[in-house]
Amino acid sequence: MRKLTLDDLNAAATVGGPNSLTERTVLVPAGGEDAIISPAKYAGPTYVFETRFVDGEPKKTVLVDSKNSQANRLESVITGALRDKAGVLGKLPHIVVNYPEAVGKSEFFDTELPHRAFDAHVRIGDVEDKDRYMEARNSSLDNLRPLFELSPDTVFFGGWDSTRNKNQLRIPSVFVGEIFGVLADQSDYYANEVHRSGARVDPVAASVTFNKAARDEIVRDSLDLSDKTANNFKKDGKGSTIIVGAIPPTVSKDALDGVATSKIVRIHVLSFAILRSFRFGGSRESDVAIRALIAAALLRAMAGSNAELNLRANCILDEDSEPATELDERFGKKEELEPLTVESAEDLLQQAYEQAHRVAGIEWDGQAFQVQGNSTLFASGSDEVAGE
Repeated sequence: MRKLTLDDLNAAATVGGPNSLTERTVLVPAGGEDAIISPAKYAGPTYVFETRFVDGEPKKTVLVDSKNSQANRLESVITGALRDKAGVLGKLPHIVVNYPEAVGKSEFFDTELPHRAFDAHVRIGDVEDKDRYMEARNSSLDNLRPLFELSPDTVFFGGWDSTRNKNQLRIPSVFVGEIFGVLADQSDYYANEVHRSGARVDPVAASVTFNKAARDEIVRDSLDLSDKTANNFKKDGKGSTIIVGAIPPTVSKDALDGVATSKIVRIHVLSFAILRSFRFGGSRESDVAIRALIAAALLRAMAGSNAELNLRANCILDEDSEPATELDERFGKKEELEPLTVESAEDLLQQAYEQAHRVAGIEWDGQAFQVQGNSTLFASGSDEVAGE
């Protein structure tokens, strides 16, 4: 096996080149094959069960981590690099939304916002250069250069400028990833669900109920209670409403605690075919260099995400073996490559950046496009989920 090279990326960024690069990794619960893991939980609450063709047979599986979540994990690598000013990703141009009156975190990058450059935090804020921002929003797939220079992350992971009357730019995501688990019990989807919740012991009292005077005093003097919690507490006076008192362990249909799996697989795909549909208003050589840079940046973020396998509580996973990395050579032929590491991906990204700088005039120097966030958003916001 050999390493992926810049020549490979340049070939893939040119019409007629490889269609994709695929990385497939078998994962295992850190606690062993008999350990329970917690997949992604959806409203209900429920897990996503589905049938997939695994190892030549249809298998009942559970979605452990979704496509959106995997993309967000790569973006977290970029966010960390920007905050630490580390490596090539630490020099990425980006949008910064500032909320000076916010409690807690007051600075947000486009790499953290759900809709990236098109997010409402940016659109309803006070941008430092409206003409430049609108030029970026007016980009098209025939010339993404203005958007790429303002917010490369939006081009990396895709976006839809859906709130406009016209010119609603849609950028498909070049990267797709997911993690799924093959269920240990193939006879019944729901036999795999573990329904239980943990206990909580209060050192002062197992059960507390407050009278009306005490309720009013607690709500008035509390450092921070949500409106929903305060209203419920005023009605019932139960200590459990404000998290006081003991909670016994329970077995309940709504208390999802995990599933048993026989195999867990992570799949990452980089689509060069989608990447080749992007143009940047320059020469053919310039477009190829920018596409290669995008691919290298995504691979660096992917390598960083792989190195920090942190999904959620009670879903602690390890790699069972090194990732199988394949480059599509067309007509059914695949070439197996050495697995990407943080070091090899960083070196590849450095080479791609130097090429794009030389050929296409790309400048990455940590440029931050400043946005003053709309303070009414924080004043009107809540951590409670809408509709609850």
